[in-house]
Amino acid sequence: MRLRQAALRHWPLKAAALALSLILWAVISLEEPATHLEDIRLDLALAPGDALVRPLPPVQALLTGRRREFLKLAAASLVIRASLPAVPDGAPGAGTRHLVISPSDVEVPRDVEVTVQEIQPRDIEVVLDRREVKIVPVAVRAVVRPRSGYALDGPVRVAPPRVVVSGARSLLDDLDSVSTAPLELEGVAGAFRRSVPLDTTGYGVLQMVPPAVTLSGKTTKT
Repeated sequence: MRLRQAALRHWPLKAAALALSLILWAVISLEEPATHLEDIRLDLALAPGDALVRPLPPVQALLTGRRREFLKLAAASLVIRASLPAVPDGAPGAGTRHLVISPSDVEVPRDVEVTVQEIQPRDIEVVLDRREVKIVPVAVRAVVRPRSGYALDGPVRVAPPRVVVSGARSLLDDLDSVSTAPLELEGVAGAFRRSVPLDTTGYGVLQMVPPAVTLSGKTTKT
């Protein structure tokens, strides 16, 4: 009992002292030096008639600074802005360019005091081709399971039935349609209508307009 009374004696002061100690520890730790590996956004400007054949690789930078500075980066982003010459007119196919970047190219927010020590990769292979535009039909990937006593009344409709795809000529040559993302509906009774994105798997560097379509149909009683 005496031990308990001693432990509880002046407990508000003890709690305040503990809280103050934790605050001081947090403040001191934020002032300690640290090294972080951060992702870099590569903003590559291309000529209007050019397009990427494949996605750009991820870029990372090794940063040093006080721990508190890295907290600021949570609400900001590091970026490298670059440009490449246009693909020559009449070029037979895709062309490869090499983009060389360095730590000094990284744009750090003004209120963040960190130093860029290293960046990887420094030499980026960029494959370009002439940009073209193609209109292709939309292939529906949907499974509709009606409620018991109902049946699907006709095929699933898609609107719009065609989309505009733009990007590298070499990628568009073999593109004859674009699929919707898979859709499964269970226990459908009556009309249905869903907005479904287009499946861009394997076509991340192509632009599709619109990026989503509407699937609709109905089930009727049997």
